[in-house]
Amino acid sequence: MAEQAPKAPWWVPLFWPLSHVKKALKLQRPAALEPLEATPDLDLQGHLSSVVASLRSFLLAYLAINACDYPAYGAARTWSFQWMWPLLVRNLIATWVICGFWDWFLYLSPMKEVLRPFKMNPKYPPLRQLQHDALHTTLATLCGSGVEILLCRLWATGMLPMQETLAEAPLWTLLWAATIVHWRIPHFYLMHRGMHPWRTTRVPDFGKFLYRHVHAQHHKSYLPTAFSGTNMHPVEATLYYLMPSLFMAYLCRLHPAVALGCIFDCAVGAWLGHDGFRWPGAGDFFHQLHHEHFDCNYGAQHIPIDKWLGTYCGSKADLKKVWGTSSSVGREGNMECTQVWDCK
Repeated sequence: MAEQAPKAPWWVPLFWPLSHVKKALKLQRPAALEPLEATPDLDLQGHLSSVVASLRSFLLAYLAINACDYPAYGAARTWSFQWMWPLLVRNLIATWVICGFWDWFLYLSPMKEVLRPFKMNPKYPPLRQLQHDALHTTLATLCGSGVEILLCRLWATGMLPMQETLAEAPLWTLLWAATIVHWRIPHFYLMHRGMHPWRTTRVPDFGKFLYRHVHAQHHKSYLPTAFSGTNMHPVEATLYYLMPSLFMAYLCRLHPAVALGCIFDCAVGAWLGHDGFRWPGAGDFFHQLHHEHFDCNYGAQHIPIDKWLGTYCGSKADLKKVWGTSSSVGREGNMECTQVWDCK
């Protein structure tokens, strides 16, 4: 009889990776686990966990800003590599520490066999995929750093209004800080859905072009790991980091820590959400189904746009409910543009 899979407590994001590693070290290998199910939206515990993740990103951003003379407050008034390089180095180190440690722990460490039953897909990606994704995620981090540099320049020159201190509007800041995940998801859906085939004849299918030339790189990682999270074409990586952070900073006159927290959350959320494991991993089965079946689950459960627009799938069989009997959807329908890694 299958064992009931343990569920992560709502507060877990605040203590990653300590909470996850502690849980993993106490695991006993189960005979079998209940099948996973991707619901179209989150329950209350899921929303609370998302708020905790948002506040984690905000706090990390606030610490990063106050750990140095942040260029948004003056230095960025003039272009100089002197204020840019610390941002680049900080972001690259964070990328390699977070993704490198987590992929090693899940896929290469002595814990690999203990964690095997908790992998959402039993197949494992080849080492070549990890190396490829590490390189391209590093390049994506450079794109995200470019977005941060642009924001600092706009703030410092007054072209983008900001709250200089938290004391200016503490409740307003707390509102946007606690909901970072929730308000960045619609931006992600819009960009992500636009980079998949639109499957319509009413207008030219630019999504098919964008998928072939831009987004297909991300789907090469059919079974993703943490380093796959931002394995993106530079165009996609730049839009991924830019769209929610710049738009909301302009619209809502935010403290820099909220916009920078959004950039951090885009990164960490993608890295951990792609790790491929259920708890004590941090993987997102809803998005795992998107990687396996392509033409569904373009957004996330926090704001259930897929449910509202009819593109939610809880399993491969649900593809027929979304697209009928079309043979041009799913993994088989996307192989012409996607050279996936051979996973065993």
